[in-house]
Amino acid sequence: MLKLILKNLWSRRRNNGWLMAELILVAVLSWIIFDPVIVVTYDRQRPLGYDADRLCMVSVAMLQPQAPGYDTQGADSASLMQAYMNIVERTRQHPDVKNATPIVSFAYLCSAGSSSSSLTAEGDSIDFTVMNISFWPHTNFFETYGFKHGEGSMSANQLSDYTFSESDIILTEDALEGMFHTKTYNRQRCWEAEGKDTTYVSVVGTVKPFKYANDLRPLPTVFIPEKNPNILDYLEDIHIAVRIKDGVSMERFMNDFKPWMLREMRAGNLYARDLQSYDDLISEGEFSSAISLYRRNLSVAMFFLINLCLGVIGTFWLQTRTRREEIGVMLSYGATPYNIRRLLLGEGVVLTTIATFIGCIIYMQYGLSEGLHQESIYIRAITQPCWVDNFGQHFLIVSFIIYLILLLVVLTGIYIPAHRISNIAPTEALRNE
Repeated sequence: MLKLILKNLWSRRRNNGWLMAELILVAVLSWIIFDPVIVVTYDRQRPLGYDADRLCMVSVAMLQPQAPGYDTQGADSASLMQAYMNIVERTRQHPDVKNATPIVSFAYLCSAGSSSSSLTAEGDSIDFTVMNISFWPHTNFFETYGFKHGEGSMSANQLSDYTFSESDIILTEDALEGMFHTKTYNRQRCWEAEGKDTTYVSVVGTVKPFKYANDLRPLPTVFIPEKNPNILDYLEDIHIAVRIKDGVSMERFMNDFKPWMLREMRAGNLYARDLQSYDDLISEGEFSSAISLYRRNLSVAMFFLINLCLGVIGTFWLQTRTRREEIGVMLSYGATPYNIRRLLLGEGVVLTTIATFIGCIIYMQYGLSEGLHQESIYIRAITQPCWVDNFGQHFLIVSFIIYLILLLVVLTGIYIPAHRISNIAPTEALRNE
């Protein structure tokens, strides 16, 4: 069959040459359009690393001095902290709430802010950059977010209830691997330089990697216990992360909890002002980062794909229909409809394979000089490498996806007319001969 396919392609080399040139051009254009979309879509489809399905965020605000009910005596740090913890406790008492944890920081999951630092493994001299997230011990932080404990580490409940010293930290497994080249927790220690001083910190547990934002890779992170936080430093960034109970509908919870929150969650000069599901926070984070660029690339890719389907399918449809008489001759000599369809589809496969290979090789010359689509240099520097960072793997994976797309389009353009004309009577096919 392959020999007959190649013979037919050669005998129609003038027409097939134009078809191949069109497919080569389409393959090059597909690389330009689909490469960034494939890479970003891959990052977005990675698991979050925590359970956001039943997670909400309550925003807490402080009354302005001119507002009714403002207490001048209650504006100090101790009074505000007491009022805040009262609101957190009221949140936990709601019948639909499973866990709630205080968040007093500008850097938390899906926030617009971020913080980073450098740690070095004990006995090493190479700095490793990690993201910083602060938490309050004994506040159900890790189980509220649904983090999963790392290999050899305590469970999420035990991590939340652990009695931390000033030099204890928790790392994500990718941070542990980046510094110690292992994912297994074994009471490792790190050090960091603060001016001329060197401070040693002990790793007391690990959690699985997670995505700080949905369109980013998992970032190595250090969780730092806050024992004496000053709420006055974060008056614009006071929140409560809330996990609702199993079986409670998020939509119903949002409808029922918000009016209750506005009525009941007030203490001193603090009050709950807003409620958002984490799905909405994730969407907002995507919109504020690169979602406009991603949507533009995705729209262009979809527009191109539609036109690709229409153009290439139309071309091959027309080319297949012009072979009506040739197929009639084959039918008259005993060829079966199945064999004819297989022959025509085989020609399409060979043409698409050769054209895609040539097109990808052409684009590879550009990729070798300018690079393929990747994350920022900073993200690549602090995250574990994946296929996107490896030129060979990146090129082969995207090329294979483009090949599958072109193959599907070409075979669609061939199969429909081939199915019709292979089932007609030979006399009907040869009527105009």
